[in-house]
Amino acid sequence: MAGVSTATVSRYLNGHFEKMSDETRVKVQHVINDTGYHINRQAQSLKNQTTHLIGMVVADIENIFSSILFKGADKIFEQHGYQILLMNSDNSGDREHDQLQRLLDLQVDGIILQPIHNNSASYQFIKDTDTPTVIVDRKTTPQIWPEVTTDNYGYSKALSDLIIRMGYKRIVTISEPLADNEVRMDRYHAVQEAAKGTDVIVDSIEITENTSDDLIYNQIMRKTDSLKTKAVVYALKGTVLMRVIKLLSKFHILIPKDIGVTAFDDWDWAQLMQPEITTIQQNPKKMGQKSAELLIDLISDQPIVEKTVLVESELKIRNSIID
Repeated sequence: MAGVSTATVSRYLNGHFEKMSDETRVKVQHVINDTGYHINRQAQSLKNQTTHLIGMVVADIENIFSSILFKGADKIFEQHGYQILLMNSDNSGDREHDQLQRLLDLQVDGIILQPIHNNSASYQFIKDTDTPTVIVDRKTTPQIWPEVTTDNYGYSKALSDLIIRMGYKRIVTISEPLADNEVRMDRYHAVQEAAKGTDVIVDSIEITENTSDDLIYNQIMRKTDSLKTKAVVYALKGTVLMRVIKLLSKFHILIPKDIGVTAFDDWDWAQLMQPEITTIQQNPKKMGQKSAELLIDLISDQPIVEKTVLVESELKIRNSIID
């Protein structure tokens, strides 16, 4: 077939492309397309004791970050003959546990998890099954699986240093509850570290989807001395930024004249706002791709050189903070 060995065709059909050139892959795929050959995944799974299914559990499917993350992973898995079962934990620990157990019952070949908990003990039931697993976007402690994330502390520190250099005297972070979330804690601790040895005051506002606009507004006013001091609001997440922008507009607070605004998370829409918002732009698509590649290596028993993969982000300096 296609002028290549039977072993090469077998590797192709089983999604093992590591030692195969792009030219050979294309050649085999063309022959498969021309002959109308269809891989019987059920029979293949019975023979190899695999399902060619990957479970992916994200914390909030409404967050566009999760959609882009999934797209990046899906592209890689498709190339290797896997299908993804996408599940949404909706930031619920109980729901997450039920979904993960369901994936284990389905005997998925591997799992990509954006975890709710930062304590690895919460996921020992997965570890006990030896199911290959990769943690994405967040961290668990102690580390028991490979992780793909960004340098949340480093980039948040760089943004905070910029804010302080521009003369802001109060930095108020706004986020969902900080506890039990390593990512938010890293971002917040970086702000605190940047302010050490300065006269800058750091404070935080924790919100949920049920927190009223009036309550958030009152907290902003209180923690910025009613805007009498040069202050900036730092949203630790993109969806929180969207809410902050709407709230400031509702109460006729001007950016950056009355208050500065920054955020960790940017899906390019921040540059379309007036004024354009200074943000840290992550790369969830690349995170998804790296997670998929790592998981495929785990499934194939390949050695994992990097236990923690940091995907680069970028500080986008725009017009929402001023000297």
